[in-house]
Amino acid sequence: MTDMAKKTEARRLLIYLGITFAISWIMFFSVLLPGNSFLDESGNLSGIGNLICTFGMLCPAAGVIITRFITKEGYALTGENSLMLGISLKNGRFIFYILAVLLPWIYTEAGHLLIIALKPGAFDREYFRAVTGDVRNAYMFPLMAIVSGAFISIGGLGEELGWRGYMMPKLVKLFGFTKAVIAGGIIWGIWHWPLTYAGHNFGKDYRGYPFAGFAAMCLLCIAMGILLTFVTLKTGSVWPAAIMHAVNNASPSIMQFFVNPEKTGDILGDRAVSFLVRFIPLFIISAVLLIVYAAGKKKNAPAHGRGAVKETI
Repeated sequence: MTDMAKKTEARRLLIYLGITFAISWIMFFSVLLPGNSFLDESGNLSGIGNLICTFGMLCPAAGVIITRFITKEGYALTGENSLMLGISLKNGRFIFYILAVLLPWIYTEAGHLLIIALKPGAFDREYFRAVTGDVRNAYMFPLMAIVSGAFISIGGLGEELGWRGYMMPKLVKLFGFTKAVIAGGIIWGIWHWPLTYAGHNFGKDYRGYPFAGFAAMCLLCIAMGILLTFVTLKTGSVWPAAIMHAVNNASPSIMQFFVNPEKTGDILGDRAVSFLVRFIPLFIISAVLLIVYAAGKKKNAPAHGRGAVKETI
């Protein structure tokens, strides 16, 4: 890529980030500044909190639409510099759609098993019966989460059209895959900060509020961003990322119903700490994928000549 082309991509990326952060944060802070709470009395997202989070997930897509109008990049659905909304299952691409559906279940289930391994006393069958009522609901929950994520992924698509469909292709062109997923994850994490401050994901009763939550969200977004960018790169479509994002948000785990938060102890009882511990399997999967992918690119670099390896999404 020439220096002129890099400057063009960088300018477009900055326009997109400026617009997306502006429309998102104006909406977030319009609720926060008057003193409204995103949480109800139980510490869960309130009605207005859920509403703002839902609309917030659509803001990155709105940012893409506005940016493409300003930069005259157009709205092609498929191909180079497109919205990447096509779906193709040929040449093994179907595998990445399967991974998009199953991986969130695998690492979420493994994360709760890790909590139990670290604190066996937290395993509580009575708690399971209390929170599930009909045990069949709990055992069917992963399937319901996967189905809803696969078929009702509008919120996930709203974010992925922006982050993976527009931001990441430009970051990859500018910096290469490894640096791009780290930078993109930090940007995505920072975008969440007003919601984190409002208590989304962690609540407010944890050590180091809100800064520990800010850091935890960036770490999660880097790890998730590696997987989401990878499936987007491999399929040329944002749909696998949208599905994976939606399934992840649905927390498709049976073991979560066996973990009594009142028996996890002081450290694992801290919501920010338990959040990070539950996602350790995700961090491991993402780290391995990043190392293997980077090693493969380095190994194949000589085949492309002396210049930089061309990255495409």
